[in-house]
Amino acid sequence: MSTLKSLTDLIGAQALGDHLTAAVHDLIDREQLDCAEAYQRITDAADAGDPAVLAATRQTWVRRDDVDPEEAPARRLYVLERTPTGVFVAFVDVDRAADDTDDGQYANVVPELLPYNDHSSGAELPVEELEMYRLEAWEPFEHLLPTVGGIGTVRPQTGAGS
Repeated sequence: MSTLKSLTDLIGAQALGDHLTAAVHDLIDREQLDCAEAYQRITDAADAGDPAVLAATRQTWVRRDDVDPEEAPARRLYVLERTPTGVFVAFVDVDRAADDTDDGQYANVVPELLPYNDHSSGAELPVEELEMYRLEAWEPFEHLLPTVGGIGTVRPQTGAGS
């Protein structure tokens, strides 16, 4: 299965299309490409699983099986925010080292990132760090919006005599 197909299954065609279209417009603005070439580049990069194109807020990335835990101590990262220079992430699941907690002094996290290992703050990482991970879950903003059927005031309520 292609990455684009799995992404469509994960978040739906509309949300994926919106995400990729935004990436296309950004690429057009940055590199002055024509629309067709920009769409081709973005689609190819997304299908290859390139985190530079895919990374977005509200995603969970899980460490790939072929990556050494010493290189990527967090098993799962939750993207709190996509920044211009990378991703701001929370460590969801850190490999346990010498102690039983993710935040102990022996937790397998590089020392400069240890203060961010509290599941609420986070740390800014270069987007390239996500190459050691695969996208596991994505909750696009559209999924937070109420559907028309869920809005109680869409149709006016009529009285019994109407």
